[in-house]
Amino acid sequence: MLTPEHLEIAAHSLTAILGVWLGLTVLTRSTAPPARVFACLTLALVAWSSAVIIQRLSSAATAIQVAHGVEEFSAAVILPVTAHFSLVIAAEGRPTRRRMRAVMLAYGLNVLFVLPGVVNPAAPIAISAPQFGIGPIPGALLGWVWIAVRVATLLAAAGWLLGAFGKTKPNDPRRHQLGVTLATVVVGAVGGIIRLLNVVVPTDAWIGVSLVTLAMVLSASAVFSAGLFFAPDVAGRAFAKALGLGLGLFLLVGALLSIDAASRTVLGMDLPLLTILALVVTIALYEPAMAWSRTRLSGRSPGTLARARILTALGPRSLAPQAADAGVQPALTRMTQALDLAGAVITRPDGSVAAAEGSAPDPATAPAISLVAQDQVVGELRVGSTLSGGPLRAGDEELLRLSAAYLAAALLTGRREDEQAAALSGLSLDRAHVESSATRLHEALVRRSAGRAGLHVFALGPLRVERKESPIERWGGEKAGTRQAQALFAFLFDRGERGVAKDEALELIWPDTDVERADLAFHRTLGGLRHTLDPDGGGAKHSIRFHNDRYRLDPGLIDWSDVTVFLARLDQARVATEGADARRLLEEARALYRGEYLDDCPFYGDSVHVEDRRASLRGRSIDLLIALGESYEAGGDRPSAAAAFREAVAVAMDGCPLAEAGLVRLGARG
Repeated sequence: MLTPEHLEIAAHSLTAILGVWLGLTVLTRSTAPPARVFACLTLALVAWSSAVIIQRLSSAATAIQVAHGVEEFSAAVILPVTAHFSLVIAAEGRPTRRRMRAVMLAYGLNVLFVLPGVVNPAAPIAISAPQFGIGPIPGALLGWVWIAVRVATLLAAAGWLLGAFGKTKPNDPRRHQLGVTLATVVVGAVGGIIRLLNVVVPTDAWIGVSLVTLAMVLSASAVFSAGLFFAPDVAGRAFAKALGLGLGLFLLVGALLSIDAASRTVLGMDLPLLTILALVVTIALYEPAMAWSRTRLSGRSPGTLARARILTALGPRSLAPQAADAGVQPALTRMTQALDLAGAVITRPDGSVAAAEGSAPDPATAPAISLVAQDQVVGELRVGSTLSGGPLRAGDEELLRLSAAYLAAALLTGRREDEQAAALSGLSLDRAHVESSATRLHEALVRRSAGRAGLHVFALGPLRVERKESPIERWGGEKAGTRQAQALFAFLFDRGERGVAKDEALELIWPDTDVERADLAFHRTLGGLRHTLDPDGGGAKHSIRFHNDRYRLDPGLIDWSDVTVFLARLDQARVATEGADARRLLEEARALYRGEYLDDCPFYGDSVHVEDRRASLRGRSIDLLIALGESYEAGGDRPSAAAAFREAVAVAMDGCPLAEAGLVRLGARG
């Protein structure tokens, strides 16, 4: 059962994990003043939460004593660091000397008030005994003064942010940053005050700690949006990433600890075998899990994902990398406000608007500034008049020049990133196609070398199918009729890619059976045939595929068929340049034609479905025999020529004038 102490430890654990990750990440990736102060704040929170956890869980008296001192000192430092962080955000990293002296005073007072409790935990500055006192000054008074100092520190932080927030306009990019930072300080202050008032009105410690944790997550959004030209959506992505990774780390550590405890209890051994296995599984699954989440949960297009990969490859020092031209609009907004302009607009060379702010400048009167980067004109900047109506000052002209240089570089780099993202997106699709083709090839090679044996189909004459030189005799297996299954195979073989509809098979094989029984018989026969074609069962359903309401025989099942070879030899003989080669190919085709196509095949051999193909192959055979007879005749081999002409007449059944004329020429009539 969860107790308030358990909840407090859980909240402190999440604070410590988030603090380590956020603090070190910001410290190693940014040199901006807000980021550095934020890193100090998070690491102080880590020290505070870790010290509390040690005091709650440790049984070593020395460790508890040291942890208590760390808790008191880090808690005292957190408040002035919060004020410092708020000040650098409000002043955009350039606070006034007076306010910085106020922050330094807050540092000094908070450290001074905590020292008695750190040196002698039995006599801290507090409003109730035991407490530290100075001569005639009551200890309770010192306690109330310290509370007042801490509250004043938090109020100063909130006041600086609120003042800066009030000076921004609704479309100012800094408004979001200041709003998030103000919310951070307010939430953290509420959590801290709950902790402070615990000495007056007892409360559960986990409530205040949870609010402090939430404030730290909110502050990450403010820090990551502290860049001068960051797009507004960057802070949102950074916040979501910080929260997601923090919670993920917290859950992972908790799961590993739970597995370790369970393994020791259930298995009764100190070796953390299950914990090690769980960690290995986590490492192995991390990359595919992250890839799945990026593609399934992000909802982003392939082009957007390609751009993200490009930015990652470039190594931007940010947790939320953005496109190079994403800062164009925020930069234009800040420039317009700083120069007190009525409006400004950026157009690309094709005339499209890249960014606009305020009222559109009049093209006839507004000065135009060409945006040139690396000797390329990437756009044009037009600025309107000042709101006061006066001219720009000398310093304003320099600021305008710097803004134009940045805007040109951002537009050029953004265009190049778009081109590279499009190319990378196409390359990703090509690579996916290659990998898919490789998978199919691998499966085919494995199936060919180690899987099922291919079929040899003899269809020119009575149907015979062999596997490993042994004829298939029981087509339907144990539960279906052999004749019906053989007919269904012949139907599928003859149709090829056109496939067979179920109704066609029912009408052919079970014409006089009621629909329900015929349907049952069809599926029983289909199952038996699938098992016959793939006796190992590994790909039984794939041997006969069902798609778009039609059944099709997998062409990979058949290694050889006399129909295919027969037609191939005829085509090869037609283009052969030597008479001897042509005769050899024709003789090979002649040997394959053993009789009528699918002759004596149950059901299908007597159906109308086979007649067109049968007549076509019969005609090709007659043409073959006539060509062969004429070739022998030209070579002076009268017996062979006569034999070919006579066979053509026999195959034609209705008479063959060309073959009969050949016999007349040879004097072999009758």
